[in-house]
Amino acid sequence: MNQQHPFTEQLQQLANEWESQDVPNWDRERTFRPSQQPRLSWWQRPWLPLASLVSSAFAVVLVLGNTQIISNEHGVMLRFGSTATDTGVIEQLVAQRLNEYAAAQQLALVSYGVTLRNDMREDMNIANQQLVNYVIAANREERNVDMADLIRYVNAQREDDQVFFANQIQQLSEDLLQQSGYPLYLPVSQ
Repeated sequence: MNQQHPFTEQLQQLANEWESQDVPNWDRERTFRPSQQPRLSWWQRPWLPLASLVSSAFAVVLVLGNTQIISNEHGVMLRFGSTATDTGVIEQLVAQRLNEYAAAQQLALVSYGVTLRNDMREDMNIANQQLVNYVIAANREERNVDMADLIRYVNAQREDDQVFFANQIQQLSEDLLQQSGYPLYLPVSQ
């Protein structure tokens, strides 16, 4: 482990052979500062932010001064501030707009009422029709059940009457046969 690496020995040898030298003389100003200013694009020039600031300040002054630009058939008029007549005109315009809005709302309300009434009438007609159809169907079903019960009753009565009449006829025939002297039951010959 005492043995040094060859690269370390080479570095030690170069350090021992080093001679100190003076720093060369060069133009340091020109190295770090360009002699010619670079040309800036139009959006990077210093006048653009200043123009933007002036425009914004002018817009603020116009807004705070209540500047009005009025254009009509006679020309363009620029007015600063407001006058008492402006308030009256504004109130008239607001009242006119409110009246127009109230009339439009009244028409919309009437239209809505008519539509709602018609819709309710249609819904009631549909509901009544469904109720009538249900009652008629239920009535038909009840009549069918009643008719089936009546037919069963008539058939049962008829069968009972047939049995009754058959017994009556047989009894009558037996009575007649006994009166005439014929034996009722003939012995079966073998």
